Amino acid sequence: MEAHQRPGLVRAALVLVLLAGPVVLTGGCAGSTGTSGRQAGPTPQAGRLTEERLRLAVLSLADLPAGWAADTSAAARERGIGVPEPGEGPCRVLFRGPSGGGEARFARTEVGPFLVARTGSHADVDAARGALASFRAAAGQCPGFQLTEGPEVSGHRVDYHAERAAVPKLGDESVAVRYVRAGTGDRPVTVVADVVHVRVGAHTVHVAQSGREDLGAGGIVPFARLALEKLRTVAAGGTPSPAGSFPGATRL
Repeated sequence: MEAHQRPGLVRAALVLVLLAGPVVLTGGCAGSTGTSGRQAGPTPQAGRLTEERLRLAVLSLADLPAGWAADTSAAARERGIGVPEPGEGPCRVLFRGPSGGGEARFARTEVGPFLVARTGSHADVDAARGALASFRAAAGQCPGFQLTEGPEVSGHRVDYHAERAAVPKLGDESVAVRYVRAGTGDRPVTVVADVVHVRVGAHTVHVAQSGREDLGAGGIVPFARLALEKLRTVAAGGTPSPAGSFPGATRL
């Protein structure tokens, strides 16, 4: 069901997903090794990027495959479903990403999948390494979490638990986590939430995606690579192409 379909059908699909029961999130932290995920690209400049440059570096609709729409945090709260946002503790840290940078939210339909991309910058390489180390430590302290999903009047508590994330090394260093919510009932639906935090020089990319665990899902790695290469270009003083969003893009 694409974002341009009739609201009644979207609401019906949302009800079906919510009635399917808890969807388990898989989370495992992987401080990747090797070079399989590292791409050649422009060399990032030293020093902190401005907020304007970080906004330029964040993913846009023009970077994504056809079928995605712009999303907002307000729309996610109204739906009661999106990329998970645990309320407290180390789990909260994993899904918040860097502050003071660029952020963009996307969705395929009102019931997912959902994508949040963020960019961050630090005073120097050591500070960026420290930020990634803090993310890794938080991942090790978050075996799972609970939250309420669904519209405010009919939301229900669901459990997410950590599983290992099979993600190659990205950038100079990276950490990936996965949380899963397994469905129950006659037609169980499993939802997977993946987060990848990548450092390139003194700058970072934070990408989170959640949705049904379907065989046709592309996974988070292609989005993380897109985000990383866009940040590389901006951090090297360039202007990414394409830049900006498709005109007249749907906003959920």
